[in-house]
Amino acid sequence: MINGHVVQVMEVLGRSSQGITEPFLCRGDDGALYYAKGKAAGRKSLVAEWIASSLAEKFGLPVAPFAIGEVDEALVRLGAPGLADLGAGYVFLSRRVDSVLELTWPNVQEIPIGIRSDVLVFDYWVRNQDRMLTELGGNPNLLWNAGRKEVVVIDHNQAFDADFDCKTFFSSHAFAASWDSIFEDMIDRQRYEDRLGSALGQLDDICDKMPESWWWLGDDLRLNFSPDDARAILTECLPNFWSRR
Repeated sequence: MINGHVVQVMEVLGRSSQGITEPFLCRGDDGALYYAKGKAAGRKSLVAEWIASSLAEKFGLPVAPFAIGEVDEALVRLGAPGLADLGAGYVFLSRRVDSVLELTWPNVQEIPIGIRSDVLVFDYWVRNQDRMLTELGGNPNLLWNAGRKEVVVIDHNQAFDADFDCKTFFSSHAFAASWDSIFEDMIDRQRYEDRLGSALGQLDDICDKMPESWWWLGDDLRLNFSPDDARAILTECLPNFWSRR
């Protein structure tokens, strides 16, 4: 069920060429501009995006505002052929952020250590390897406002990765260098465990606010991922969180 506000997509303005899912730029009935992910993204991607983004918000990460959106069938039917990739029905919306560029390696040290640590710990918790950045480049899925010296976290669609690999994660994550200082601080470790536990406690409510249809691939074919699977991943790592590396 959906237990929250749904933004109606009123207009599709174009499509991004960046990212695996190539989201559509849309205008909502609230007047805001959003990047929308729908049919082409795949059900698992939408589920992961909603759950991980919601957990990230509860955890305190500076995520771009997001919402559930709804696309009218007529908008797809009467629009450009490419809108079939967006599809009618419920979509994931991430509000467009102005005055930002993709984070680059030289800017990493300008981000407060606390935020870097928060992002690293959270991505480790939800098994998200899709925030890669080294001195050689990468795709961090982080936006940078140079004027305000602020980072914005986007794209959690690769969370709950069944092929998550700790070695790859710690060799490629944009903020991997922050791990040792967290690991060595027992007070910080306890604070993180408390914050993760608090966010986890809201998982049921998060799932209740997501479209029920996203759990299904078809009328009688259930998605091979469930709220219990998400909970198992999130709870499995907590007892051994600091030793998994």
